[in-house]
Amino acid sequence: MRRSLRVLLISANTEKIPDPVFPLGAAYMAAVARRSGHSITTLDLCFLDSLQPGLDDALATQPDVVGISLRNLDSSAFPQNTSYIDDYKNLMLALRQRTAAPIVLGGAGFTVMPSTILEYLGAEVGVVGEGEMIFPWILERLAARESLTTTPAFRCDPVGSGILVSATSRVAQLDLTGTPLRESFDMDVYYERGGALNIQTKRGCYFECVFCSYPLIEGSKVRSRTAASVVDEIEAVRRERGIRHWFFVDNIFNMPIRHAKDICEEIAARGLDIEWSGYLNPRFIDEELCAFMARSGCRAIEFGTDSGSATMIAQLKKEFEPEDLRRSSSLCHKYGLKFAHSLIFGGPGETMATVGETIDLMEETQPTAVIAMTGIRILPGTGMVEIALRDGQIDADDNLLYPKFYIAPTLKADLIDRIEAYAQAHSNWIVPGKGIKTNVAVLQRLRSRKIKGQLWRLLR
Repeated sequence: MRRSLRVLLISANTEKIPDPVFPLGAAYMAAVARRSGHSITTLDLCFLDSLQPGLDDALATQPDVVGISLRNLDSSAFPQNTSYIDDYKNLMLALRQRTAAPIVLGGAGFTVMPSTILEYLGAEVGVVGEGEMIFPWILERLAARESLTTTPAFRCDPVGSGILVSATSRVAQLDLTGTPLRESFDMDVYYERGGALNIQTKRGCYFECVFCSYPLIEGSKVRSRTAASVVDEIEAVRRERGIRHWFFVDNIFNMPIRHAKDICEEIAARGLDIEWSGYLNPRFIDEELCAFMARSGCRAIEFGTDSGSATMIAQLKKEFEPEDLRRSSSLCHKYGLKFAHSLIFGGPGETMATVGETIDLMEETQPTAVIAMTGIRILPGTGMVEIALRDGQIDADDNLLYPKFYIAPTLKADLIDRIEAYAQAHSNWIVPGKGIKTNVAVLQRLRSRKIKGQLWRLLR
């Protein structure tokens, strides 16, 4: 008879800007571990006032295995940036002082640089990529007291004193993975303080943006859930918990566009009383999609625009043109959809002229909000590594564990000063790297007034 393990799952994310985000990945791991016959306890660090009491309470269950989900490595903003890697190190030290249970690391942040993080934190095991198949297999081997060795389905690579485990193929049919065990974490507090719950309809991205880690994390092939399964999940939580507001966390909700339309139609057909938002690509949007989105409860769109300059769009290897930004913005105005353009200034080839072109396009398209980042976080495995090496902004032996940001060499401080000055003069601009409209206390005061959805919708 297979031995059941006591599993403690820790969501280590503490970031609250712009909102605390429900630990969806950890909830998926709780679901697959429970379905495999193991008992689950969870610990969420996001709202803890002090680590030690919370950790002591969680460890009172005497877990056989501790899993830690690492969602973020840093705040992704510059020049004001917060790295979380030392917090993770302190968590590991606190665990080592209290338990001899093996520690398994995973999550999107971990998958970006798994070897480096596993060796630095000193865990026994690391899960690379999707955990729905890998994590239950690891638990099965640990329960049987068998070593982790490569099989046809799983690859095991020693790193320092630990082992990295990856699947030899990705989950092909996402519907078969089941739904996250949302009740394993406090949905109500995330809804109250975050304004929405999150849901994923697909994984993977076949685009090749020069800075993006999504293909590394989720793969380059898009795999979608059926519209029915997505809306079943929303409807169940709506019925059981009364939660109306949702955010689609897909890297691009509207690609494939037919899939997005199917989800909107399914929501509308069921008459669900919900509001939702998500990340969209400005190229894959048309009149029909906008009509479907408005009818199904969409209230806000975040476009992954990055630049309004044709030169910079090409440099960043984006898959659209400035005209797509004009057309999609016009459609949003027509259908009453509030929208934000998310921008990244300072990429390779950026000049004050291209900065001006982007600003001019923002003035032309009149978005509800502009979210402006200065500098590009350099991540292993992305095209930015080669560019940063070429321009002397990182060294060949830099493991990038602590954040390094690329800004075109001719700009530097001038860029940040210009963006800050422009944002100070325009009330709908948000600049996380300079703390403009990102004060946590202010954001939470708005949430305390029961305001749901994207807070940037209030800017215009």
